[in-house]
Amino acid sequence: MDKVLDFSGVRGWHGRYRSLVVGDPAAAPDVTTDDYAAAQEAVNARKTLDYLMPRARALGARRVLDVGCGVGTMVRTFEQQGFEAYGVDLPGLHRHWQRLDLSAERMFVIDPDRLRLPFADNAIDFVYTLGVIEHIGTTNGHSDRRPDYHAVRQQWLREIFRVVRPGGAMLVAGPNRGFPVDAAHDLDTQSSALERWLSRHVGLSVHRTWGAYFLWNHADVRRYLAGLPHTLQPQSVEGFLSFGRAHGALQGLANAYVRHLPRALWGTGFNPWVMALVGKPVGTGAAQHG
Repeated sequence: MDKVLDFSGVRGWHGRYRSLVVGDPAAAPDVTTDDYAAAQEAVNARKTLDYLMPRARALGARRVLDVGCGVGTMVRTFEQQGFEAYGVDLPGLHRHWQRLDLSAERMFVIDPDRLRLPFADNAIDFVYTLGVIEHIGTTNGHSDRRPDYHAVRQQWLREIFRVVRPGGAMLVAGPNRGFPVDAAHDLDTQSSALERWLSRHVGLSVHRTWGAYFLWNHADVRRYLAGLPHTLQPQSVEGFLSFGRAHGALQGLANAYVRHLPRALWGTGFNPWVMALVGKPVGTGAAQHG
């Protein structure tokens, strides 16, 4: 039987779940409110069934991993469909896993500063990480970049790629730095007065699309994985983004926009989110640790 789990980095327990956190787990930010958790439970089962599962099945995946699994709804949905599903996230989320009665053998608490996954090389068929990378390498959970945020993100992404099996893939997603409007986050803490003024009047974050910013793009993914054999296929966000923060006709316009966005523009700043399916070619050995 192929080796899946590697507990060599486990430092202890958080509740009933194994923890790879170095230092005090209580020092990690816990920004998941009960209202946010309830909202995620309400929509994530549908996103799993309609958006993620077809991609997992197309890969012939049996074993899946959710990096930044939040409350764990997606992991539970995959399990209900017969997959061997695992999830990892920061300290504090374990209380939701316990509430949903998620397996202590499948869920793990990870370190917010340096990612280490409790899996062997090439162990997972399909890994997905959705709306997470923009939080990595920040001091406040999203918008305040550390000076070394690119290096932290590179280590994080390469560690995820390490556990993908040859022939498998990881799906990396989050708001696109190249798209000037972000409905999910506050502005970068180093934003200009003009960006702050525009955002106050629009009611959404309106930001520059050049220079340093805490969001990211497809080019960042390629840069972080430089030197590792991989493929990158931009994806449509139709069926994944619901634009729930938009109201009335604006929501309909947003959905129509992504529905009709040409494939040639999926990997550009015209796509409101980066949705990158990164494959590990067959015959490739384990990715180097970042």
